[in-house]
Amino acid sequence: MKAEKVFVMTAFSKLHTFLHPALSALLLLGSLAVGAADAGPAASEGEAMAAVPAPLLDTYWKLVQLGDGPHVSAYDNQPEPHLVLETGSGRFHGAGGCNRLRGNYSLDGRWLRFSDVGGTRMACVQGMRREQLLLATLAQVSSYAVQGQKLVLSDAEGRALLRLEAVYLR
Repeated sequence: MKAEKVFVMTAFSKLHTFLHPALSALLLLGSLAVGAADAGPAASEGEAMAAVPAPLLDTYWKLVQLGDGPHVSAYDNQPEPHLVLETGSGRFHGAGGCNRLRGNYSLDGRWLRFSDVGGTRMACVQGMRREQLLLATLAQVSSYAVQGQKLVLSDAEGRALLRLEAVYLR
């Protein structure tokens, strides 16, 4: 029995010695082939998300452009201008850059209207003028288009009034 055990172990050792380099080479070639087949640029998480349209409702839409004006950013110690349209309630909330905003919206296909817009009444040195322009512009919105992670709110003639971008909190 002892001789049989030694023979099996010796045979296994020789087989292992022979197969080990061959298996290593085979695995290396296989991994290179798989790597070459997938040599295209890897999509980043942002690129993958950009390909899928963000939902209009319950998304944090950060204002990035008001009319044809420059890129919008938040002022120090003030909330960034944004909107969130709540599902099922017909209500929205957000910030104008100085004050918190709230109001109603109605949605019918691609048509979108804002009404009863109000908010807090803090006075801010920076941001008040832009916020007043934002409030006046919301009253002119009549349609929307979601393009990937971007939302464009337009007037009845199809002119882009507001450009917003989806923001995901992690």
